[in-house]
Amino acid sequence: MNLGLTFDLQTDPSDPSQAEFDPPRVIDALCAALESLGHRVWRLGGAFELLADPNRLSGLDLVFNIAEGAHGRCREAVVPTLLERHGVPYVGSGPSALAAGLDKVLCKRLALASGLRTPAWRCVDHPSAWSAELPAPFPLIVKPRYEGSGIGIDEGAIVHDRGQLVQRIEYLCERWRQPALVEAFLPDGELTVCVIGNDPPRAYPAIQRPLDPVTRLSCHVVRSAHAWEAPVELTPALEEEAGRIALSMFDALGCRDMARVDLRVDRGEPVFLEINPLPTFDPEGSIGLLAECLGLTYAELIGRILDATIIRLHRMAPRMRV
Repeated sequence: MNLGLTFDLQTDPSDPSQAEFDPPRVIDALCAALESLGHRVWRLGGAFELLADPNRLSGLDLVFNIAEGAHGRCREAVVPTLLERHGVPYVGSGPSALAAGLDKVLCKRLALASGLRTPAWRCVDHPSAWSAELPAPFPLIVKPRYEGSGIGIDEGAIVHDRGQLVQRIEYLCERWRQPALVEAFLPDGELTVCVIGNDPPRAYPAIQRPLDPVTRLSCHVVRSAHAWEAPVELTPALEEEAGRIALSMFDALGCRDMARVDLRVDRGEPVFLEINPLPTFDPEGSIGLLAECLGLTYAELIGRILDATIIRLHRMAPRMRV
């Protein structure tokens, strides 16, 4: 097939506004994987490139979309919207699921409506709106409402008293110009579950994220720790429940083809944290660890996602050429 690859390139790792963008090595790895599967790949860039030259979509059978978008709470939905406007099929979830996935509060409400546990929380639109009512006892964690990739979360995100809490809310609202999510902090462990496929989707084995023993934050947030802990015993019952939660949220959000669901463990029980319908394709991240766990290559796991998309598209329109 003739495949397009949409992405936002990280050119400056020190720039916080590019934290969600993919570095060149990830783009190179994904292109190499798709080419090894027998496809021709065109690097399309992101929304700005497509808006400047929509003709670059001509002649493509399918687009593999990993574009994060640059601005706003619905930024991940921009490229899929453009692709749909031009009638180009693509890998991954549609605009509504991608926009909803970036809203931590909306996802929590969907989790509760689906009968799932999620850490107790309160959303603060502005520091002046904070009251004395806490969602849970200290420690609490404070996050930006509409960010991913650990943006706005560091050692200072864990607060232990009211003074620290107010200070962190003020910092987040000023720095990130969005509401702050104040959430119960569950220190026991963190899992991530990849979901691939449609009708039905499949939850793959849970991956345990190592924790910094001091802050109890995971390795994708705290990158400077000198030691790590993996405190969770992945029992069959825990794995099964983690998979059930992941599939429930995949369905609740209306995801397609792939997603990653993050969970915290509370006294041996997995608790929904957030869902990412547009997960990272870094071969050194969770998808690479999952491939290793399954005895697959990175390219073979990418092939499963691509196959899931092609099956979905043929079911929707059997005469499509993909």
